[in-house]
Amino acid sequence: MSQYPPPGEYPQPGQYPQPGQYPQPGQYPPGQPAYWQESPKTKGLAITALVFGILGFLGSLTVIGGYFFGVLAIIIGLVALFKARAGTAGGTGMAVTGLILGVLGLVAATLIAIVGYSFFVDSGGKDFMDCLSKAGSDQAAIEQCEREWNQRMQDQYDTTLTPAPAPAPR
Repeated sequence: MSQYPPPGEYPQPGQYPQPGQYPQPGQYPPGQPAYWQESPKTKGLAITALVFGILGFLGSLTVIGGYFFGVLAIIIGLVALFKARAGTAGGTGMAVTGLILGVLGLVAATLIAIVGYSFFVDSGGKDFMDCLSKAGSDQAAIEQCEREWNQRMQDQYDTTLTPAPAPAPR
């Protein structure tokens, strides 16, 4: 098979359209079907929403990352979804997935923040912060606050294994 067309299929001089004289739609020469090709729909916003959704879900462990990337994923995901539904863009599935992951990231970050704050209050962190604010710039008072808080943490969370009592000799 040759890469060149047979000699009779080359356009003859005068068959090329002159500049400004290109055929209009529907006026193509016989034998050449007129077709219209739709340009591919962009998926950039949907991909961005998906990436931010994944980052928001994974970043929820840092709470701030979950909020930041989660909100971005929701906003961009909604824009991408509306554009996809309008037919001006593609990637509906990626937009929906990014939107869902963004919401999950926000929910997870909120739950982690609530649990973390309750742990902070239960472990005496609020009392420690009050002690530090009363101490001001007095270094001895700050050190006393640290000692008290460390002692409270050891008393509350430290596990000391005591040996089992030895049986009485007979």
